Amino acid sequence: MENTPKQIIRVFEFGRLYETNYTKKYEKRKPWVRPNPEEIKSFIPGTVEKIMVKVGDTVTAGQEIMVYVAMKMHNIIRAPFAGTVTAISVEAGSKLPRGAVMMVIHQGTIVLPKKNKRKVSMADKRKMVEKRKAKREKDKGMKW
Repeated sequence: MENTPKQIIRVFEFGRLYETNYTKKYEKRKPWVRPNPEEIKSFIPGTVEKIMVKVGDTVTAGQEIMVYVAMKMHNIIRAPFAGTVTAISVEAGSKLPRGAVMMVIHQGTIVLPKKNKRKVSMADKRKMVEKRKAKREKDKGMKW
């Protein structure tokens, strides 16, 4: 028992410190990994009935991409966001366990058009400065 790793737990902010040992279940646990939102995974064991897209297709949010049969129900899988299908790892008739990656959709990026900058001449800049000065002078004389 001397070689087992120990963990210190503080129950309250200014409370006592307690020492505990890791359990075997805790030591063998699988660490949590952030899920990739671009992967479409099977949510329950089932069979792929129909695939409505192919690699390279552009999909819109809510577009039907696959029919997945689970527990005698036909589930229509829809694209969660707009993007491009980059990989399909199943085919029609494939039987899948829970959590299997069926498809990868790369989320598209939006390219905004560049703003056209209007060139202002020095004479126009001087006029704008003079207008601001005149407005400030006018505002000084006003009683608020």
